[in-house]
Amino acid sequence: MKRALGFLSPPPRGVLRYLPLLNKRLERTIAVIVGCHLLVALLLWHRHRSDPSPPPAFYPFETTSAFNPVAHHDAHNKNTSELCASFPNHLTQRIQPVLKMGHGENRAMVNAQFGSVSACFAPGELLVFSDLDETLHGHRTVDVLANLPRAYRDAGGDAGGTNPDYDNYEAMAALARDGKLTPDNDPARGKNGWRLDKYKFLAGVERAWLARPGRDFYVFYESDTYVSWDNMFRFLSALDPDAPLYMGSPSPGRHDEERDKDTWFANGGPGFVLSRGAMEKLFLRRASSTAAGARFTDPPFMLRWLDLLRSDPCGDSVLGWALWHAGVPLSGFFPLFNTYPAHALPFTSRLWCQPFLTMHKLRPEDMTGLWRWEHERRTLGRPLLYVDLYEFLPVATPDVRADWDNTNWDRLGPGRDVHVGTLHECREACEATADCLQYHWQGEHMRKCVLQPFINLGAAKSAETVQRKVPLDGPGGGRDKKKDGGKGAEGEQQQFRMVEERFNYTSGWLRPRIDRWVREHECTDPGWVYPSIERHY
Repeated sequence: MKRALGFLSPPPRGVLRYLPLLNKRLERTIAVIVGCHLLVALLLWHRHRSDPSPPPAFYPFETTSAFNPVAHHDAHNKNTSELCASFPNHLTQRIQPVLKMGHGENRAMVNAQFGSVSACFAPGELLVFSDLDETLHGHRTVDVLANLPRAYRDAGGDAGGTNPDYDNYEAMAALARDGKLTPDNDPARGKNGWRLDKYKFLAGVERAWLARPGRDFYVFYESDTYVSWDNMFRFLSALDPDAPLYMGSPSPGRHDEERDKDTWFANGGPGFVLSRGAMEKLFLRRASSTAAGARFTDPPFMLRWLDLLRSDPCGDSVLGWALWHAGVPLSGFFPLFNTYPAHALPFTSRLWCQPFLTMHKLRPEDMTGLWRWEHERRTLGRPLLYVDLYEFLPVATPDVRADWDNTNWDRLGPGRDVHVGTLHECREACEATADCLQYHWQGEHMRKCVLQPFINLGAAKSAETVQRKVPLDGPGGGRDKKKDGGKGAEGEQQQFRMVEERFNYTSGWLRPRIDRWVREHECTDPGWVYPSIERHY
């Protein structure tokens, strides 16, 4: 019998005409069978309605490049202006790029950013928000802290006083006004600049909306963020800008006590995107409706979250909390927004065929090199994937590197470390493990060998000696201080000794096995992922 929407279709009329001729027992049997089938079908239909299957991990989506020409075969021989001639600047009328930086940041990194990711924006197209007004590479930076409410200068609480973060900011501004500010005397560089940076998140988002209202999307990124604009434009072309979308790489945020729900925010490092619909909800202010004239009953946006900003070290966390209360939860899009730099990416089968939009903490040379490489690798009908990015990195060349760490990604779970006596034994352990593609040896002192089932370039790392405190044997040693109140047997103070541990870092790759793994993992279609706050690999 045919099924329609999960139900059995009724028997043809020709069958019904002969049913009275059947004996009663057979008739009852048929009725029971038909009834059972109908009951099963009804239960299946109800289960489908009440417990729908989860959406697929990837969705098929055909994209095209907006660059013209799409690629340059000799990009490394062209200057920046020649490469930027292909950039689709008209899209900045709908998609607003916003770069957040600080005056005290590493100048090599800032120069690399303006010489690559941000190189093709004409003055006025790119919003650059900082803690000092200045001109960089033809772009006028906007000090988004200068006009914040006076309350930001106050420490808050009962103690009173001034905000020490703003003391550094105002000292920097005074030096700049007098023409005496230098990289060496900048009060807002280093950790002080990082503490000041948290105030730029909410201020930058609000300033972007005021300066460029009504854009479809706003792309926020930082000076050490790599953005693949071709992939970003493709990704955003599939989304509704009037939907309240807040997209990025998810990080755990606060717990909402009223709703008993955990919240998430987008890590600011790899950047995040807000849609027009999200901006409208974020900056909506309730007002009274009296006949004498409506007045806002909500405080201004930059005062609404000031107390939280004072206590929270992370501005991206506060922004996520503000969006949550505005009814705009995070849509997690890792690994499109990737928290890792190119040299620390773990090339796995799950990551392999997915596109990338952003990466974080790139070195200056990687930023400019990757940007030029991308101009050669773009194609019309397919976004750049991680499999393409693998070709950019000289992974496993040579097969063994001393003073090198290829484990600077998330460590693997228990059972992946083995203890052997030599580097040769470490390699043999990897060869004997079916899914091991690379290994890491920490020297004869530690005798630790780390086996890894993914491909990772890593970075240079010199040998180092680390001091560690261990409890002494005997009275007072080896006890749990929490249980003993910090004392050992018979009330004695627990004793410790310092030991030195020598770490040597040697990394190796099984090149034949890696080459075979690459050949076996061909990509047919790009894996555009659905939003998820749980996906992390």
